[in-house]
Amino acid sequence: MAKQWHQLERLDHKSLKKLQQDREKQVVQQKQETDRKRIMIIAASIIAVIICGVVFLMILRNRAAQKAYQEERAKIYTVGVSEMKGSVLGRSIGDWEKVKSDFTFDDEYTFKVEKDGRLSVTLQQENVVKLASMSEMTVMKATLHETENRVAKENVSLARGELTAAISLDGRDILEIESGGVVAKGASGLFKVLYNNAKGSGEVVVKNGLVEVYSKKNPAKRVKVSGFYKVTFDSSQLGNPTQASVIQYDWR
Repeated sequence: MAKQWHQLERLDHKSLKKLQQDREKQVVQQKQETDRKRIMIIAASIIAVIICGVVFLMILRNRAAQKAYQEERAKIYTVGVSEMKGSVLGRSIGDWEKVKSDFTFDDEYTFKVEKDGRLSVTLQQENVVKLASMSEMTVMKATLHETENRVAKENVSLARGELTAAISLDGRDILEIESGGVVAKGASGLFKVLYNNAKGSGEVVVKNGLVEVYSKKNPAKRVKVSGFYKVTFDSSQLGNPTQASVIQYDWR
């Protein structure tokens, strides 16, 4: 009987010891699980901070790039007077004012040259428009490409008188001179637009190069005018190219 009790005590002791070991093992496992979760949380937090930092830096970089893009875009609009002689008046909105020889502008601006005067304006792509005496023109704000910082179109409107346009290599097919409802688009070379606003008639004379002329009423019909040729126009029609005696015109 005593032997049996001794065996039972040994069994109980083994059971208690095993139970204690299981509990200790469970505690260790719980601690390991807790530590693992803590490490995962810390790692996730670090990754989140890194991601936020990268996103923040990208935002700052994009803002800086956008600011630089807009500043460069604003500079492209600026053009200026490259040569002036005699009395030249100008205005944006309001009264006429005397124009200085170093005058620059970045928006639509109208010039009026008095008797014996002369004015040259160099545009964005180095195209030059020269206004003769007793003439008036408006230099429009350039049209830029939608997504790139480059000029897509340069527009000048001749209200009266005489204008000479010199097309640069970089400015081909960009400059358009509008006068009396007719547009002269410079492909290359040197050409002149003359317009009598009292009569409502004018002509486009090409010394060299190529100019495309069309009426705003019928832009689909385009007349190509090459060197030593001209076209005449009025409010109702655009003529065909005819030979021109270019030496009778002042090309200065």
